[in-house]
Amino acid sequence: MAGNYGGNSTPTTPIDGATLLAANGTTYKNWKCNSVYSVGTSAAFTYEGEAFTLPVIGDRLELVITPASLTAAHAHAMFLCYECGCGSPMTGTTAASSYYSGMTGMNRPTIIGGGGLNS
Repeated sequence: MAGNYGGNSTPTTPIDGATLLAANGTTYKNWKCNSVYSVGTSAAFTYEGEAFTLPVIGDRLELVITPASLTAAHAHAMFLCYECGCGSPMTGTTAASSYYSGMTGMNRPTIIGGGGLNS
C-alpha cells in the first residue's frame, strides 16, 4: 500500500472488528486502519454512520479508518491497522552530512549562530 499516514504508519497489525470496536476508545484510541478484509461471510461494519458489507471471503476495502468513528463491526471484518499516537521514538539516520560534504561556496548551507559552523 502506498502512502505515509504519519506515526508508525506501516499497517501491520490485523485486528478483528469486534475487538477493534470494543477497545476503540481505549487501546486503539490513537490508531488508524487503512484496509478491511473479509475473513468470513457477513463481514460488516459501520463507519461514520455508513454501513459497509464485504460478503465474500477475501474481499478488501481500502479506507483510512479512525477506530473511534466505528459504531458497529463484525468479527469477520479484519482491519489492518497501525499505532498513530506519534509517541514512539524516531529512528534512522540522515545522509545530510555526506550530501553536503561535496558542496562548496554558495551551494553549501550555513547555520547561522553557534560560531557559524557548517553542518
